[in-house]
Amino acid sequence: MLENGLEAWTDNESGILWLRDLFPHQKYNVRVLIYHYNAEAFSSPGDGSADRILPFANSLVAELCADRQLADASKRPIVFVCHGFGGLLVKRALAFSSTRRAQAVEHLRSVFISTYGIIFLGTPHNGVRKESLLLWHQRSLIDSPAPSQFVLNLLKGSEMLQEIADQFAPLMKRFAIYNLYEQRRDSSTYVVEEDSAAPAWDNAERCGIFATHDDMIKFSDVHDHGYRVILEALARYIATAPALIQCRWDKDVEALENERQLEAEDLIKPPLRYLMSDNGSKPYRNEWFTIPRCSSTYFTGRRLYAETVREKLVPVNHLDEANRHKVCVFYGLGGSGKTQFCLRYAEDNKSRYWGVFWIDRSSEENAETNFASLGQQMGKGATFTGGMHWLSQCTKPWLLVIDNADDPEMDVSKYFPVGGSGHILITTRNPSVEIYATVGYLRFGGMEPEDAVSLLLKTAFPQDESPSPKSDCRQTAQKIASELGYLALALANAGTSIRRNIYTLEMYLRHYLGHRREMITSKSISTAYEANIITTWEIPFRKIASRESMEYRDAVDLIHISAFMHFDSIPEAVFLRPWDGIVSRAQLPGSSGVTQNEPEWDEGLRFRLRTALSILYNYSIIDHDPKKGVVSLHPVVQRWAKDRLSEADQKRWLSAAIAMLAQCISPLMEASGQRFRRSLLPHIEACLRGLKELYGKVGPDAAERASEIERFAWVTKKHGRFDKLTIQAQCSLAQSNFNLFEIAPCNSAQRDILETHWYARPSFTDWMIWPPWKPEHVPYCITLSDLTLSLWFAGKLDWSKRAGERAVNGLTKRLGPDDSLTLTAMFNLARTYHQVGEQRASRALLVDVLRKRKRLFGLNHLDTLMTRNELGMSFCAPKERLSAAERLVSNVVTARKKLLGEEHAYTLWSMNDLARVLTLRQRPHEAIAILDKIMPILRRTLGEAHLGMSLAKANLTQAYVRAERWAEAETLLDDLLKVVQKDHPDSIVARLGYIYVRTVTGRMEEAKKECLQVLDVIAKEKILSANSPRTLSIVEQLSLIYTKQERWNDLEALKIKYRSIDPSGKKQFNIWLV
Repeated sequence: MLENGLEAWTDNESGILWLRDLFPHQKYNVRVLIYHYNAEAFSSPGDGSADRILPFANSLVAELCADRQLADASKRPIVFVCHGFGGLLVKRALAFSSTRRAQAVEHLRSVFISTYGIIFLGTPHNGVRKESLLLWHQRSLIDSPAPSQFVLNLLKGSEMLQEIADQFAPLMKRFAIYNLYEQRRDSSTYVVEEDSAAPAWDNAERCGIFATHDDMIKFSDVHDHGYRVILEALARYIATAPALIQCRWDKDVEALENERQLEAEDLIKPPLRYLMSDNGSKPYRNEWFTIPRCSSTYFTGRRLYAETVREKLVPVNHLDEANRHKVCVFYGLGGSGKTQFCLRYAEDNKSRYWGVFWIDRSSEENAETNFASLGQQMGKGATFTGGMHWLSQCTKPWLLVIDNADDPEMDVSKYFPVGGSGHILITTRNPSVEIYATVGYLRFGGMEPEDAVSLLLKTAFPQDESPSPKSDCRQTAQKIASELGYLALALANAGTSIRRNIYTLEMYLRHYLGHRREMITSKSISTAYEANIITTWEIPFRKIASRESMEYRDAVDLIHISAFMHFDSIPEAVFLRPWDGIVSRAQLPGSSGVTQNEPEWDEGLRFRLRTALSILYNYSIIDHDPKKGVVSLHPVVQRWAKDRLSEADQKRWLSAAIAMLAQCISPLMEASGQRFRRSLLPHIEACLRGLKELYGKVGPDAAERASEIERFAWVTKKHGRFDKLTIQAQCSLAQSNFNLFEIAPCNSAQRDILETHWYARPSFTDWMIWPPWKPEHVPYCITLSDLTLSLWFAGKLDWSKRAGERAVNGLTKRLGPDDSLTLTAMFNLARTYHQVGEQRASRALLVDVLRKRKRLFGLNHLDTLMTRNELGMSFCAPKERLSAAERLVSNVVTARKKLLGEEHAYTLWSMNDLARVLTLRQRPHEAIAILDKIMPILRRTLGEAHLGMSLAKANLTQAYVRAERWAEAETLLDDLLKVVQKDHPDSIVARLGYIYVRTVTGRMEEAKKECLQVLDVIAKEKILSANSPRTLSIVEQLSLIYTKQERWNDLEALKIKYRSIDPSGKKQFNIWLV
């Protein structure tokens, strides 16, 4: 577009115009024509119409038809050879020509019928990169601070390119197409890259030319490689085109004659009377009108669309058995006015419907919440099915708007109630949603130019009358509207900036273009649409951010917080809740506004919040409804507010948003706050999605985050919400607690997950099992397996056993006995069997798991090593295979040192187990040496209170006892009893050791009192059963003491109560050897 027609095709050095000087047009009996157009009309900001290509396409078709008609060549075949933008122009021209079927303009159709082939040279079918576009602008002579709107539309993914592609796609198979692409860079970049110049079309040839974009159409010699490629293609086209084109003309003439005949028959037919239902013309008393907000007072245009929709949505005829919902789909870019159109349509046609309802489908969770709210209002229960069922049974006319149905993976029909009493409007950015339309669809793009100018002036000068059509003011507004792509949202934002005196109407365009050039360089912007929309917000936001006063700094903080919540209906109360120190913890830069408020809000702080919100509202950045107490943002605004932050700042502000929401959730979960907590659900889910996007997980990374996610789980569970992100958050919370050996919180979180999975069954068949209160679906069984392990650590061995057996049975049934998840459940159950004394069952499971893990993963896989280690420890119970136990555990220690390092937790665990085996093998001094080596590491990495440290101290105590180092053993036992919880079975073990040490050191009376106290605790707290090996060990120890003290009556009473003890009083059941 930087050269005129002749210069573009002429070699700079030789002056050869190959189309004229090299191509043998006489030999082939062809006419060579060249089309000129004014490039400046495309590249100058503010010039042109909404579709700047269309006028030039019209001119190309008209001028070509005129030339061919005058030369008596109207049916000669055509081959187009086009370069760069010229290819887009030809595609648009052919699409235009193909639609000219009316009798008055059917001669323009001749271009489409006669075209045989197209040779595209460097045509940006899929657009160009930003770097290429900026390079082109730098070389242009246009006096503009930034590329024009038309040039921006050449960026990849633009609406203009997509529209041209959609129009040309049905025509492609009629033409022979050759795509040629440049193979030399221009200033380190390709102007049009290969994937754009030569897309992978099935019916197209492709070839590269070793030249830059400009030079690929300039040839000085007949032997030039590029020239020969083009010449061969032209010769082939010229040879085969005449016969095919003649055949097309014959068929088209016949088809047009048939159309004329049908038109004539339609003219003489009597008019059909429009049939309506009995109540079709009667206005209804509207009883339900649940739209989220009013339409904008500045809403302008779309009158033709409104009339079209009203005609399509005729009243429902209930007598028609084949009746179904009338669905109309509106698709197009964000910011094109789809939602505002639906709001205004609902307001204007309120009297046609008994009820008008609004569903936000920006996420599945939000849609289900909206239906649940509808069901609750109608007394059918606050569930998705309740709302759907009520609307399905309603026979009165209703209108349902499904807004923001953008997800390409979504089945929109899921939200269509059964029956046919309603009208449904769907807004989406996804064109494929049009398949759900039953009465048609409308594409929303830029507004009509006059409507766009009116909207801009109405928002810029709301109190003034619109300027006259010929005034300079409207001409200036026309240029601004053109550069904004006639997008409704961008126009409204620009008008607000002018109204707020950020720039005057006359100065806005130049400053806007400068800002847009800066925004184009941003990594987050890739299309003209994004550049237009975002720049119109960036201008007022920078104005706000530049102000130093408190209320403006408050406004900046609020928009950053809102960027990480759901864009619609943020409760104002969220910002009024106590929030002390959250921002300082998040280390937010330069944040000293309302987000750093005092713990209690007074009227002064409430006034500050309202002031900050009014600033954002007045600059059209948010929508604030003081009566409802909610704040809303356009989805595009929210993405802009988030994308303009660095990744580090995104994480900080996300943390602040999460903390703010968590502070709104009372631990008491009062019934009075149920409605408010329900309103938080979309914002909780938005924050969880933010965690997934920024961190790759939804789990906690600190104690505060764990507490916040736990509060989120309270709300989601209370309201029956079992979405994947919430469940992932709960699982991450449980895993984090387990990793920290915070077993009680881990158990609590896992029980919540289990309850969630109990309700959230994957399919209907999972409810049909018997008994239904014992589900077997995989997520439920996995949670049971996890619970088996944590209950084992917590000492709840009976519950651990029950959970483990159900997990193994369920996973074996669903996944098979060799699945890795099944093997994990079997391993966890084996550990529990070992602790409850079922050694044979434990060893059988461990042997089976080890055999399969060796086959599946190999001998030294971490899971295999864990199984080998546990199998070795299982040999310690009967004390019969201690040498095998030592060999197994010792080998695991060696392997883990090599794979993980000497200070890894798994390595230290195995070394601790090896010390225990050595103690049992009467080698306590070796055990003490190992434990003395690992204790400083455990103390440094875990701390004194950690469970791992307690296990090591227990083993060291046992070694001290074997080595008869009584004082050191007693000191360690004192430390253990301070740490181990009194209701944990390990506390019984520690106190038994205490009894043993006192007995062997001659303190019989103290030992006796300790035995009685421990047995009393076991009886009252039910920590262990009466026949547990640990309970019997204490009884045996007490019977030994009674025998030495010759207290025969007490001994006899003890034998009656515990009949399984040795009558001779000689058997000593040493718990340390179990």
